[in-house]
Amino acid sequence: MATRDLGPPGYGALIRLAREAQGISPETAAARMPFTFSGSSWRQIEAGYRGTGANRKQVSGKPSTVAAMARTVGVTADRLQEHHEEAAAILREMELQEAQQTRAAEDALRSAPAHVRRMIDAALEDVDPEDRAEVLRQMATDYDAVTKRRGTQSPPARRPRRTG
Repeated sequence: MATRDLGPPGYGALIRLAREAQGISPETAAARMPFTFSGSSWRQIEAGYRGTGANRKQVSGKPSTVAAMARTVGVTADRLQEHHEEAAAILREMELQEAQQTRAAEDALRSAPAHVRRMIDAALEDVDPEDRAEVLRQMATDYDAVTKRRGTQSPPARRPRRTG
């Protein structure tokens, strides 16, 4: 296989462009993935190959991996569509699930007592603005789970009150 056949795939070039626009390295982007992923694997999928010279081998990321990479650097499913249809379909599903989780999280926090909302606001003050949406979503998911768990459990038994 000729070296020129092992150029970056369209999705790799798009992901690299988005990553570079954010000013982050492959290692930083890989660390932001929702699962353990290395900077060298990120580079290989972006480039479409691994190795050098005669040892160059084509690398194509699994659709779910390409979708996660795209999501990590802010590439939308619509932009990914022309380069990798299957990854774009997975990314669309990720986007849909995230939107549903966000709506559910917002509903859970809206119904939270005022003292809980104040604690959340105080906790968010120390969070990097770029990470606030994700932290808020996670807090809301956790709060919703606790609320549901408490709702399905019977209230604790009360000791009889002594009179006299």
